[in-house]
Amino acid sequence: MKKIPIIFDCDPGHDDAIALVMALAREDWDIKAITTVGGNNTIKNVTENALRILEVTGRTDIPVASGMEGPFLKELVQTGKFHGKSGMDGHHLPDPVTKAASDDAVGLMAKILEESDEPVTLIITGVFTNVAVLLLAYPHLKSKISKISIMGGSYYRGNWSPIAEFNVWADPEAADVVMRAGIPFDMYGLDVTHQAYLKREEYAELRTYNNPVADFIADLFDFFSKSCIEDRGHPGCLVHDACAVAGLIDPSLFRYIDTHVQMDMDGDITRGGCVVELRPKGWPRDDEVNSKVAVWVDRIGFMKLLLDSCAYFGKKEV
Repeated sequence: MKKIPIIFDCDPGHDDAIALVMALAREDWDIKAITTVGGNNTIKNVTENALRILEVTGRTDIPVASGMEGPFLKELVQTGKFHGKSGMDGHHLPDPVTKAASDDAVGLMAKILEESDEPVTLIITGVFTNVAVLLLAYPHLKSKISKISIMGGSYYRGNWSPIAEFNVWADPEAADVVMRAGIPFDMYGLDVTHQAYLKREEYAELRTYNNPVADFIADLFDFFSKSCIEDRGHPGCLVHDACAVAGLIDPSLFRYIDTHVQMDMDGDITRGGCVVELRPKGWPRDDEVNSKVAVWVDRIGFMKLLLDSCAYFGKKEV
């Protein structure tokens, strides 16, 4: 079976962890590397969290490389309010035994792209800084990237400003580089990820799977659901980052529009927001289309895919 080559850039993070578990359950994917970026937490913590995830899933064969500690121009803003002190509070995994293969995530990504016989798919579920540096430092490698699947942005709502989502708001210059690179990208913004949630009675099923990965994810849901349900009044626990993985696994779970997306870099209130072309057919012109923007998700199908991914680890030796 020919496998799809993947580089997964992230900053775990509860929903990053769930997204990684879904990706690691795919036997038809060849995950070449997991690269980490300062975002949800410090580069040290998110890198250790990525290593912990690989250990609990039995996938320490995949190299982890830590990358940029913070954005191009801004101070790193952490999301401890939502993800806890470690960046992945709620389930105690021991300190990782394995070590990061490198502290040069961009160099590792470039090496993988250079050596790959076929274009590689990039997944971004954190701040965009690593990938932006890659594209600026190695522009000749753009042709080796088939597409980028992004959790970030929005077309009418924000979470860190009235219109800006955290991953793009944290480093808008980096997001701008990625969106202008000429590489097609699928965008899973807050508008669709707010539809991708699991109710408590739904993710409680994970407790019946009797495998350590499912227990781990159930504990993450328990912690993260407090900010989603009690604090913010959502009907369930939002699983933002998992959308960027689910859409690659089964695009039929989503409804998309082909359109043009760019960053607002200049506004006072609107800086860090995404400007998504929503005017009728003809806007944008065909040559301006750079993205498929997800606007709807089959929540039940998404939930089933997530639960099945966790169940997978009870059927294999971890």
